[in-house]
Amino acid sequence: MTTGIHHVAVRVADLDRSIEFYERHFDLRTASRDTLASGARIAFLAHPGGGAELELIAGLADHHRGDGLVHHVAFRVDDVAGTFARLRDAGIRLIDDAPQTLANGRRLFSCRGPDGERLQIVSG
Repeated sequence: MTTGIHHVAVRVADLDRSIEFYERHFDLRTASRDTLASGARIAFLAHPGGGAELELIAGLADHHRGDGLVHHVAFRVDDVAGTFARLRDAGIRLIDDAPQTLANGRRLFSCRGPDGERLQIVSG
């Protein structure tokens, strides 16, 4: 029986650049950094409020055909419209022209991280 999601891993080109991006724009903090035996560098980022961590991986050479791809990483926020404006004003590449509202009332929009990864911003 599972007890929750531990982490989501995202391949990045520049570990330091990605750490700075997620710390600045998504309030994550570096929980740990390490170098794997393969030489790949990793960092786990956590939110002060807890929950699953984001693992960033740079220099991983063993990508296999058939390895799954992460479609997006979703961040929960209290103010979707305010976050949209803040990221737009910071020059973050937005995918959507404006936040959208789903039939269940949840609001969301998507943007891109520094390596083009899709990030979704979702209301609580």
